[in-house]
Amino acid sequence: MVKIEMQLEQDRFIINYDASKTTPEKLVALVNKTGFTAELVTGGMVASTSDAADAGSLDDPVFTEALARAKRENKPIVLDFEASWCVPCKRMERETFSDPTVSRLLARCIFIKIDTDKHPELAKGFGVAGLPDLRFLTPDGSEQKRLLDFQDAKTFAQVLEQFLEKMSTNRTEP
Repeated sequence: MVKIEMQLEQDRFIINYDASKTTPEKLVALVNKTGFTAELVTGGMVASTSDAADAGSLDDPVFTEALARAKRENKPIVLDFEASWCVPCKRMERETFSDPTVSRLLARCIFIKIDTDKHPELAKGFGVAGLPDLRFLTPDGSEQKRLLDFQDAKTFAQVLEQFLEKMSTNRTEP
């Protein structure tokens, strides 16, 4: 599986595609053909989170302990990639994570703050390119959602609540 990051006007997103069927250049050309302006930000062969974890490339103790705990407690994981010098990260700490609704929702997860300066290989393993970078993972480590940049409390709570609802629905289905 090939994974590339694209910039579409003001939005940045990840595309996973089958390299035997297309190329990054063809994907950019297709988007441009629709009238949008797209550019390739990053690209190349990258394993998915669960594949990388299986391959052992995410063997940082912070992640492996969170994964073991998530499996044991059957809770999803929220990873917050941040750094001490990151102004939007500090703002999220003050405004978003301290919000009572967000705190209540995060209590239902394994919430791990990862300083990218202290854990650069883990950040690299997840393909972190900017901060803040938030990842929502299932208890087995499969990435389900990614949020980039500052998230206000209301928006973050809505996304987290939807994620938790999806996780609980998936657990109860036969």
